[in-house]
Amino acid sequence: MRNSRYGIKCLYRGHEIDDPDTIHVVLFTPSIETIQQHMQNDAELIAQAGGDPTPEANEMVICSD
Repeated sequence: MRNSRYGIKCLYRGHEIDDPDTIHVVLFTPSIETIQQHMQNDAELIAQAGGDPTPEANEMVICSD
């Protein structure tokens, strides 16, 4: 859904060896506003899947080439 609706693509997903509850995800997104819109619009679906869409639970770092 992230890709078809928002153009967001998962490039990498993994967890820390010593802490399986901490995961790292690298996403391609057309803009930071797009990912924010996805997390707001689909917060309930994200929570149902076991994620936490609240800004306090997520750290976003912008990278570019």
